[in-house]
Amino acid sequence: MQPFTTFKSVAAPLPIAKIDTGVIVPGRFMRLRRRPGQADYAHVFLHDLRFLDNGAPRVDFVLNEAAYQGAGILVTGPDFGCGSSREGAAYAVLDFGVRALIGPSFGDVFVGNCMQNGIVTVVLPLPEIKAMWQQLQQKPGSQIEVNLLHQKVLGPDGRVYPFEFDQTRKQRLLQGLDDIGVTLTHLDRIESFEAQYRLKKRWIQART
Repeated sequence: MQPFTTFKSVAAPLPIAKIDTGVIVPGRFMRLRRRPGQADYAHVFLHDLRFLDNGAPRVDFVLNEAAYQGAGILVTGPDFGCGSSREGAAYAVLDFGVRALIGPSFGDVFVGNCMQNGIVTVVLPLPEIKAMWQQLQQKPGSQIEVNLLHQKVLGPDGRVYPFEFDQTRKQRLLQGLDDIGVTLTHLDRIESFEAQYRLKKRWIQART
């Protein structure tokens, strides 16, 4: 996955509480094939909030407004990503072009899935989130910067918001390592062990 150090982008306010994973990516899209290098889940991200039943965009929804097009950061409401553990929700966030989510709280499993896909979830107190919502609504198209290395957010007004972050997850994100990537850092030792093990247990090699 792509490493995350510092990311600056247009930010969009999403002041809706408890947007669960079933809203982030509706269940009827979960069989959608996701091909390497393709943003297959981009269209289904928040599909039922972004589109009417006839498929037309909801003109009054924030992500359909011209000023917020290309937003790579969302400032969310409480408990974003709660509900089921579907990993497709993280795919949809990433495929839509969002690399950072800032909110007062997130679903635990969703946070883990985001980390595996290079998405940073920043937790800040609700009053600070509300201040960002107001700034983004007053000046649509404003940018926010998320600095994971130094664990700080630079708000639209230039204010610095420090945040806490799990250090193990931080190091993995900085290096662009998911669970498989972490395992592969030990590849030489794994292959050495397997080679020695096959010498001791030759019957295993014979059966393979």
